[in-house]
Amino acid sequence: MDITPTDLSCDILIVGSGSAGAMAAIKAKLAGADVLVATKGPYPSGNSTKALAGYGAAFGHSDERDNPEVHFGDVVRNGIGLCNEKMVRTWTTTICDLTEEMRSWGLDLIRDDEQYNQRPWEGHTYPRMVHHHWSTGKYLMKCLSEKSKELELDVLSHTIIGGIFKDADTVSGAWGFNYRSGGLYIIHAKAVIMTTGGYGAMYPVGDNVGAATGEGYAIAFDASAEMLGMEFGHYLPTPVFPKALQVKFVFAGFINGLINEAGARLLNNKGEEFFFKIYPETGATKLTMEELTRRIGEEILKGGCGPHGGIIFDISEVDDEFKDHPKYGRMWELAERGKVDLLEDPIELICYPHDLVGGIKINEKGETNVPGFFAAGEATGGSHGASRFGGSALSDCLVFGALGALEAVNYVGKLSNHTEISPADIDAIRNKLSNWIAQEGGVDPAEILDIIRQIAGENLNIARSEAGIKNVFSEIADIESNLIANISAQGEDDKQTASKIRQAIEAEGQITLCRLLGTASLERTESRGGYFGGAYRLEHPNQDDDNWLKNIVLRRSNGGIKVSHDPIVKLDEEYSEAMLKAMSTEWAIPDDAEYYSTSE
Repeated sequence: MDITPTDLSCDILIVGSGSAGAMAAIKAKLAGADVLVATKGPYPSGNSTKALAGYGAAFGHSDERDNPEVHFGDVVRNGIGLCNEKMVRTWTTTICDLTEEMRSWGLDLIRDDEQYNQRPWEGHTYPRMVHHHWSTGKYLMKCLSEKSKELELDVLSHTIIGGIFKDADTVSGAWGFNYRSGGLYIIHAKAVIMTTGGYGAMYPVGDNVGAATGEGYAIAFDASAEMLGMEFGHYLPTPVFPKALQVKFVFAGFINGLINEAGARLLNNKGEEFFFKIYPETGATKLTMEELTRRIGEEILKGGCGPHGGIIFDISEVDDEFKDHPKYGRMWELAERGKVDLLEDPIELICYPHDLVGGIKINEKGETNVPGFFAAGEATGGSHGASRFGGSALSDCLVFGALGALEAVNYVGKLSNHTEISPADIDAIRNKLSNWIAQEGGVDPAEILDIIRQIAGENLNIARSEAGIKNVFSEIADIESNLIANISAQGEDDKQTASKIRQAIEAEGQITLCRLLGTASLERTESRGGYFGGAYRLEHPNQDDDNWLKNIVLRRSNGGIKVSHDPIVKLDEEYSEAMLKAMSTEWAIPDDAEYYSTSE
């Protein structure tokens, strides 16, 4: 394979093409910048396409009492004390105008006359979710795609970014690899916006797209960007067995609903309903999905899992009438289609990551600590604190994608020095890829990715222990010394070789990401979580506000990870009465079966 690089140049390189990346590209292009987008999939793509229910925007159309100040209070409350409040204020006061701008581009959200149909959702004081029924992500990305075509954006599809180049401390570009054509790109850029977030594909099962392998976090860290809140994630339960039922996040509603409505039970490998040890009066009933997932993860970590590694979801006492139930019938349909007898082959549940709540540390403008490096979307941390609650992901992605792009354009316009990519840095990349291709009888990177999946699934899941985290560090060090150092990308043809190079880049990134996740988790000696995410330590089961109302920040130093703590970023302004009320309101848990059967 010829790996002679192709030189490209632009003002702003955008890495990723989900809602944050596509919005950043559009905004930067509209502002007059020369923009290039690199995306691992087609353009646009990513986890944003899978968003269903909508996103929060406090128009007050369904309830005139709603406004951005109430929205601010709701977000801060769910962040469990750790939100960057300046980011939250910027986000909640920007999303409505941005939604209206997208409407002018053709965004098709459901309206009643000229007002948006806003549905209620857990954690929102008033109905706030703007939506297109249950396909919001699809219609949002369709809008951004059509606007991008109108602007004739330049895109490198099926291209994985492998690293950031710097001239001294300042970004000078990046290198990318097209894993279909085998093309190596050296991209000279005055600014880079990192929007490639998500790490779900680093785990054995999950609902993320296959491209969400997590190396974007490692690339940012290697470029000396500070990482914040890397211990926090949002996890959900799904079957690990039988495979016919691995329908990812859709299964969450089956679990909660059948426990509360039909008498389904959660059992460990001793046949115990272990939830009664924690909740003596209720067991597993009337709990939020976050509580259920946490306790399932803890029991697995304690060794209570069945033969396939999961907690048994016992439906033996569920009445046959539920097989035809409009909410739950699909579970039996899937089993029948897969020729599975659910009584002979009991369901086993494990936990998987829906999204990472932490990420690259940015401010309310989308800036990082590295000159010329910006970030947005799930790649970042700070705005959500410890927990990203429903309706927040898309709106946050859109706002900081837009604002980060405008700040990058402003940065490029003021850039006085001309940054260069060092020829030695380019040669180092060529030599690495050449060595991978030339290596005979080495390690297939796909094997490394499989090993990392098992390590992450077992010890970097919703519940973590000191022993498990230290085991991760040991296993990762062994993989780095004995496997990463001997990667072979040799394939039967150039297409297969190119695919192996992509996997090798992902494997290298996941080594770093595992260290980041483990380091932050080991540092936080408490358990803290909301209704849609958190960090849970087996040895430290309680929330500790006296010592842990602060953020953990990780930064590259001397080839290792430097750990520091940041105070919480508070507003410069006084809290309004509406803010204070929303911040202090207890999270209402509806006492009805509908909520417990459909809550994710």
